[in-house]
Amino acid sequence: MSSTNALILPSNPPGSNPPGSNPPGGNQNSTSAVDTSIQLTNTVLAVVKEVGDILNGVPYVKSLSGVVLQIIKVRDELKVNKKRCGEIIDKAMRMAKKIFEKLAEVAKPDRLDKLAKLEGQLKEHERTLIDVHTALKKHQSRSRFDRLINRGLDELNEHDRRLDELKTDLILDIIFHITMEQAATTAPFAPPQATTETDTIDHLLPPKPHFLVERESQVEQALEILLSQEPTRIAILGGGGFGKTTLARTILHDPKIIEHFQERYFLSCEGISDADALLLGLGKMLGIKAAPSTMLASIRRILQTSTTLLCLDNFETPWESFETRTKVEELLESITDIPKLSLMVTIRGEQRPLKVAWSKPLLLPLSTLSLKGAQEIVEKIAGEDAINEFTIQLLKAIDGIPLAITLVATLLRDGEDSESLWTRWSTDSTQIINVGDDRQSNLDRSIALSVNSSRMAKNPETRLLLAALSLLPDGFPKGDALKSLQNCLGVSSIHTILQTLRTVALVQVINPDTSSRIQMLSPIRLFCQHFLVQEIADALPKTVNHYLNILIAARYNRENSVNYHKITPEVRNIHAIFQKLFLAEIQKDDLVELVEALVYLTNWSTYIGYYSKDTLQAALIKTQHIPILRVHCLFSIAKLYYWEDDFIHASEHFQEAANHFKQLGECVLHANALKYLGDTFRMMFELVKAEGALNESLEIYIKENTTHGPADVHYSLGITYLAGDQLQKAEEYLTIALDAYKQEPSLLGQANTTCHLAEIHVSFRNLIKAEEFANQALEFAQKANYATGEGNALEKLGRIHRHMDRIIDARQALEKALSIFKHQKDLINQLSVLADLGEVYIQLDQLSAAETLFKPYGQIILNTIQLGSVLTTLGWLYTCGDFLGKARHHLIAALRLYQKFKYQLGQANVLTHLGIMYLKLHQYDDAEKVVQFIPNLGGWLETEMRRLWVLGDLYVIKEQFDDAQSTLNSAMDYAEKSLCTYQQGNIARSLGTLYIKRGDTDLAIEKFQHALELHRKAQWVSEQATDLERLGEVYKMLKRTEEAAAAFKEAEELMKSVLEDRQLSV
Repeated sequence: MSSTNALILPSNPPGSNPPGSNPPGGNQNSTSAVDTSIQLTNTVLAVVKEVGDILNGVPYVKSLSGVVLQIIKVRDELKVNKKRCGEIIDKAMRMAKKIFEKLAEVAKPDRLDKLAKLEGQLKEHERTLIDVHTALKKHQSRSRFDRLINRGLDELNEHDRRLDELKTDLILDIIFHITMEQAATTAPFAPPQATTETDTIDHLLPPKPHFLVERESQVEQALEILLSQEPTRIAILGGGGFGKTTLARTILHDPKIIEHFQERYFLSCEGISDADALLLGLGKMLGIKAAPSTMLASIRRILQTSTTLLCLDNFETPWESFETRTKVEELLESITDIPKLSLMVTIRGEQRPLKVAWSKPLLLPLSTLSLKGAQEIVEKIAGEDAINEFTIQLLKAIDGIPLAITLVATLLRDGEDSESLWTRWSTDSTQIINVGDDRQSNLDRSIALSVNSSRMAKNPETRLLLAALSLLPDGFPKGDALKSLQNCLGVSSIHTILQTLRTVALVQVINPDTSSRIQMLSPIRLFCQHFLVQEIADALPKTVNHYLNILIAARYNRENSVNYHKITPEVRNIHAIFQKLFLAEIQKDDLVELVEALVYLTNWSTYIGYYSKDTLQAALIKTQHIPILRVHCLFSIAKLYYWEDDFIHASEHFQEAANHFKQLGECVLHANALKYLGDTFRMMFELVKAEGALNESLEIYIKENTTHGPADVHYSLGITYLAGDQLQKAEEYLTIALDAYKQEPSLLGQANTTCHLAEIHVSFRNLIKAEEFANQALEFAQKANYATGEGNALEKLGRIHRHMDRIIDARQALEKALSIFKHQKDLINQLSVLADLGEVYIQLDQLSAAETLFKPYGQIILNTIQLGSVLTTLGWLYTCGDFLGKARHHLIAALRLYQKFKYQLGQANVLTHLGIMYLKLHQYDDAEKVVQFIPNLGGWLETEMRRLWVLGDLYVIKEQFDDAQSTLNSAMDYAEKSLCTYQQGNIARSLGTLYIKRGDTDLAIEKFQHALELHRKAQWVSEQATDLERLGEVYKMLKRTEEAAAAFKEAEELMKSVLEDRQLSV
């Protein structure tokens, strides 16, 4: 990696203590920890000696005791990484203490014969401790460590993980059974195993397996459950590599399942460690870009819209740990509660999550395949000629694990000789993997046969590429990027190496017809990470360099489509390798470059809706003694909080980052943090604080004579003033921002700014200028591949076209916007568009279409203002369709939501609609009470217009004609100012009704005809029919029979033309 000073400051002066460090004189906590370790060691020594004296004749106990004593001895000889080594030794000692204390309880002559039950488990424990001891001995002397990676630490971390995986509890359980003298035997010990499928956090299903052997009965049983009950929850259990994923994929692609379920989803939980990560994975699978606060509601909304089958593969990964199990089960319980959703999970082991009502009968755990079944797999892959005595011996040794059989069959198919395979298995298996005869060892042996095959041995570079690919959970693109990876790894011909890896079945190509990616099956990936220690150490910095080059070249330029398509599929890969790297020893210059790249990565991550903080948290620890780097990490974490809509934490982190940047003399970065702080205050509706922070930011930018910063601040100030209804100031600042963005140029900046300027000119009632700005916004967004900006611009165009009485154009624009936001899985913006589109459908008398449009959103439980506008529109829909009870239900729900948010404008809108509803119900007292609660919001033209219209109609009913006249005239003024044609027609009709009651039939006819003209202009057919009916009634009253008949006939024909579209299903 090249060195850069872009982010670096001088280190702490001699004698100073960096933030967070301990003062001279040591740490009392560390002294306490040493005392605890000594006490633990003494206890272990005593109990090991006691058990050793009694069980001296039991070889596997004696050898385990010896290893424990050797580990104790090595502590005093450590020279390097003492603290980390000590932590691992303490962990091993705590395990030994538990085991030997329990062994002491059964160390009696009459129970020695029963200790045989422990032999396999204790030998497994011993083998792991031997490896730990070997690793610890490497730290007895100082050696030259790699510049970028401390390989010793990497190996220690691996052995630390292996200690965690030891089934100590199983040993203790067996001892307990011996103590209780129970005759029942325990289940054979099976070390943790990796699953067989690739990471498919995507909405596309993995392909159907080519064949399935000896699993037909399980398929039939699963189909019977899934198709006969609704909803269903089934768990496919079994050991690692037993074909759980293959069985699940077969079921997903069964024709009966395809016919029964409208939607099918598949999510691999590999790499998902807890409930939060599982929620994020589900969101990514569904393509949702939502904040964590709304993610579950978004997931529930999508999964409940149709009959759905969701498969969670490798579910043991997030669920297995006791620390995360409760929250994961609670999330799973919430998911299983979704209507129309059936669930299928695959879990390594034989236990199911508790908080789920699993469908009966329960599926039995998968077993190994018979020798006949194993032969059938070999014949299907390698042909009948591959079956001979050596193959039979090899298949017996594999013990019927489907993945192992498949790998061996692939080697035979591609030319490996069965005799040489069996010879290598017989002679090298213990050297390849130093484990016992349990299932995990069999699977690892199968993988090792491929890794160490003759084809792999021909080119040592294959192992380096294999190690590099094992670091990438999302695989690597099969295209031009391979050349860059080849250069970074320093290999000769990457395509030749890949062909070798594919030949021996270590990698596979997925999505060959679209965006092909090279991926490894997860067990192989894990095997390589565990056992190719040297190759991983060599590959990691070189793979990091590949992604550093991409990130630093792209920087913040998301408008470039090449950058977008190059980086977005790699975001999870980059996070994975950065997390591994930040756990290692890193030189300061390299750390500078890595943090710079991480800042870019954070911006790209938020752009695609990936809000993981794990990488930044790891970087924050690594940079704790380098203030400038630490504050960069802190600043990036604040941005993640901002995009997650967690504005409280965002504001705290932005304020802290701003303070640190100021202390460090980083003026431009100080201004940038203040700009984000202002944006956060605006989102919290603290507009005075927002304005203050933004003006302070602008002052610094101007003083520093920067080019890009002032544009962003002017933009933020503009939309802050817009939020405060200061339209003139909003236009002034947005215009300044737009000019600056044109100079840069910035397509994203121009797209956002012109969109807001369109909104301002609607308020100014300059629709031609508003449409011009909205079209510019659309063009800029499309050029920048900015989907959200494109949707926002189309939404603005829809509203503008509606004001211009171009109702069909409005519908088309809004439908396009909704389609974009659906594709983005952006629920908040969908709700915003829905409110406008629903009103357009109502105006077009397409009530049934509007009802269909809203149905999928009817069960959303979401605390957001946008939901209030949807509920209000639904209330208006049912009011127009004369389902007034349903209308009242939705309007009251909207009112309560707006009251919770203290949103006065929303409350006023709901109350006006309630007033109209009560007038239709002839509940005039209730209508009058509602109107009294409506605040006078003169600045909001349409709201004030509706308030005056309802009040005017009440005055007409109460025969307060003068009040009615002045109130309706005022309502008409507001309707004209708001450019709302159909509402002008409604008010004109109310004036006509007033004149009839006053006995002025000529003025009544004039107003009804004017109303008819306005409703024709607005293309609202049912309202035209109502106007004609009123005219007919006046003509009839005046004995103008022919005119009355003509009006009634035309009204009837108009209503017939829209009657079908106005039918509601409620």
